[in-house]
Amino acid sequence: MKVFAVLGVISGILVFFITTFEHAMFDNIILDSIASLQYPFYLIFITPVFGGNLLFAQSYGSYSLLISLFYGIILGLTIYFKKKDEISV
Repeated sequence: MKVFAVLGVISGILVFFITTFEHAMFDNIILDSIASLQYPFYLIFITPVFGGNLLFAQSYGSYSLLISLFYGIILGLTIYFKKKDEISV
């Protein structure tokens, strides 16, 4: 669970930054090739909670940043409860 949450945070931030640079630097060949790297991360980590971008009326780049915050909260809760279990044992 911890590894999935860490990868979710990293992928959300990665998709956000690539989307931001993609909109700023349109028609750049190097950036287009880097942008193709974001799609697997988007499909694995952001798409399972898809539909929220329509609900919050956000682009997929800013929505992925919001989802990385969600994964960060899950990561924090996982670490917190693991430490709590180690202390009580």
